[in-house]
Amino acid sequence: MLFQYPHLLWLLFMLPAMVLLWLWRGGRVPAAGLGLRLAALTLLVLALAQPLWVSRGAAAPAEGPLVLLVDQSDSLDVATRRTLREQALALAQATGATAHILYFGADVVSGPLMPAPEEAGPPALMPDPAGSDLAAALRAARGLLPGGGRAVLLSDGQATTDATLLEAQQAAAAGLRVDVVPVLLPPRNTVALTGMQAPEHALVGETFEIVVDAAYAVAPGSPAVPLIGRLRLWVGTQLLADETLELLPGTEQFRVDYSASEPGVLRLQAELFVSDSNVELGHDRVATTVQVRPPPRVLLVATRSSDAALLGDALERQGIRSNRVVPSELPNRLENLVNFDAIVLLDVPATALTLDQMATVREFVRSEGRGLLVAGGRNAYTVGAYKDTPLEEVLPLRMEPPPRPQREQVALLLIVDRSASMSATFGVSKFDMAKEAAILSTESLRAEDRIGILAFDTGTYWVVSFQDVGDEANMAAIKSAIERLPLGGGTDIERALDAGLPALALQPTGVRHAVLLTDGRSFTANLNNYRRMIDTARANGITLSTIAIGRDADTRLLEQLADWGEGRYYYTDRAADIPRLTLLESEIARADSLIEGNLYAERGRDHPIMRDFAPADLPVLAGYVATTARDTAEVVLQAPEGDPLLAVWQYGLGRSVAWTPSLGPPWAEAWTTWEGFERFWAQAVRYALPEPESGPLQVRIEARPGGERLVVDALRPGGEPLDLARVDARITLPDGSSTNFPVGQSAPGRYTQDLSLTTAGAYNITVAMIHNGQRQEQAVGYVHLPPAEYRLFPDTAAGEALLEAIASTTGGTRLAAVSATTPSLPEQPLATASRTHLWPWLLALALVLWLAEIGVRRGRLGAADSR
Repeated sequence: MLFQYPHLLWLLFMLPAMVLLWLWRGGRVPAAGLGLRLAALTLLVLALAQPLWVSRGAAAPAEGPLVLLVDQSDSLDVATRRTLREQALALAQATGATAHILYFGADVVSGPLMPAPEEAGPPALMPDPAGSDLAAALRAARGLLPGGGRAVLLSDGQATTDATLLEAQQAAAAGLRVDVVPVLLPPRNTVALTGMQAPEHALVGETFEIVVDAAYAVAPGSPAVPLIGRLRLWVGTQLLADETLELLPGTEQFRVDYSASEPGVLRLQAELFVSDSNVELGHDRVATTVQVRPPPRVLLVATRSSDAALLGDALERQGIRSNRVVPSELPNRLENLVNFDAIVLLDVPATALTLDQMATVREFVRSEGRGLLVAGGRNAYTVGAYKDTPLEEVLPLRMEPPPRPQREQVALLLIVDRSASMSATFGVSKFDMAKEAAILSTESLRAEDRIGILAFDTGTYWVVSFQDVGDEANMAAIKSAIERLPLGGGTDIERALDAGLPALALQPTGVRHAVLLTDGRSFTANLNNYRRMIDTARANGITLSTIAIGRDADTRLLEQLADWGEGRYYYTDRAADIPRLTLLESEIARADSLIEGNLYAERGRDHPIMRDFAPADLPVLAGYVATTARDTAEVVLQAPEGDPLLAVWQYGLGRSVAWTPSLGPPWAEAWTTWEGFERFWAQAVRYALPEPESGPLQVRIEARPGGERLVVDALRPGGEPLDLARVDARITLPDGSSTNFPVGQSAPGRYTQDLSLTTAGAYNITVAMIHNGQRQEQAVGYVHLPPAEYRLFPDTAAGEALLEAIASTTGGTRLAAVSATTPSLPEQPLATASRTHLWPWLLALALVLWLAEIGVRRGRLGAADSR
């Protein structure tokens, strides 16, 4: 049974809604009445779809008009096409009926009814063989026989267009029955290029991969022997590769790396050559284009010039330009960042940046769509005071270490300068702020943690000897001791460290951290002594941070001490900052944010940053800053414990990338000598870069029936259409030749030109617009594909299945198959079939059921009235 309007059957899905409505209303309609109503509506929908009952009768000679549809596409060889034409003529003359012959390929033409002399060759009017449009052939047959009739389709079924079965349904509805004669393709070995992959966009200096796909199919029964072929790959007119390939049955890929030296559109084309005469070479050319953008420019911000040099030099060798600044030079206004595509922060603490600078970085990513990459170290993330700042907002990480089963006990030593200079007042006393900082740090620790406070001038004085923080009573005693601390005389940092660090080393805790606060210069400055003391402290698991207060502080010495002590260095000229910085160090010590020890990164999610890298390729890491990934972040690499090492996410219009180890020392020193170092960081930076901007010219090629159309949209800076401009275009063909032509305006801000691209391959179209003396250019690439006839691997089973579906749909039958070696069409009559329209019967039955439903409903009402 067939339906002329099968799409109306969707109305049947409304019937369950009626049942739900009946249940919701309490079943006020009798169940029997509801059933009759649903049955009547079902029959009504089926009647609207107009079903046909097709019954096949006994074979009989063909009577009435007949259309012969003859495949003349290039999926059939010349001999098979000639055989089909001869068989169609013979069948038309044998039937004695009014016959039409239609030849079809990519289009449909009428064929002759009289045989031509053999030496005359094929008819003068033939279809385009670069396609197999079975749908158009069926549509043409239906047009010749609007009142119905018979058609015979001789084809291999290798359709290159859609809607073939839809046309078969339309033919059935019009009373056209289609018998099919499958054309058997001779078994043959076939090889073809099936595709080429390359990135849509690339940067000058970026190395990207070009992949050419080939497929080699061996005919059933043939030996699966390797096939020797030759592949040539061109970039424009430059021969990039000329390789001899050994192809095995199945699919193969040929890969080559390439790096463009200048911006523009790259035309990539590959061609396959095969000398084996027993192998049919199908589609032998593939092509694609790559839009190459100018090299990007990034702003490297680092507290240590060695970090900036390490990454900047690596990126330069990968085609990424950079400017290098210290944190204080980071612009605090967006207009000063317009020349940069991304910002890279290398172990930069939030304390080294102003709130305006951090807010500018946030808007640089969120509103401007640019990129941010942050590399860690002992001064970044949770240990760099990022929490609750604009930097934390933009990053894919939350500044909270993941919860641990058990946190280690902490011993904190505060070494506080009590020299006379600390009494200097700039609105508030530095010494009072130092004492407040000591109290706040004590309050931030847990009861089981240990605290020690050592004051110094030219001597040392234990304000609070090492002890557990303890309960509230003990905390009050510690605060009282701090508040009673008096000022002293000069400054001797070496003596203070020599007294405090050994005492800290004796504490039975898992974490030992010291903080030195001073505003002056030490009377003793023997660097060798300092280095010896701090190396000993590090051997005992002690870290040291320093806070320099004011311009008189020995900032170089304090920064060096923090570096040796693998802690953090701070500078402030505001006494009010002292409590905040000291409390930050206390929180870092108790948060257990620094994870140190050798580990190897594990793969989280597949990601472009990791292209061509496997976790086994990555060098050892010696530590990282512990953070927690946001719910919507992508964790690309993670530690064995699951902590994020490399995470990315989309923030507003831009992207941010977070790397929680350091760039090089102390935690990634092995990475600096790794052969993949430069490429890894280049891929990380490129991922953060913004998408290319189209500018005032938006150029595209639109495919349309009969050709292509060049469309140019010209816009003013505000987005308004730009009219009355002069627009010219230059098109470079696959063979390297080019031609120029004007592009006329067709609508406000739109300029168009129809194109006729006849050669398959890669094209480069450059559009130039001149308006008010200013010139704008935009180049795009376009790949003109060969006809689908040459992109298909013959699939005999699929072709036969399609032909049988056509016959089944139209009530036809499958006749004996033919091939190039078949001398003539077997003598067989065409099957007959009768069609009966069922909709009048369905409509009548629906009416009967409707009347019955009315009777049931009224009967119930009558019973209710009698009560």
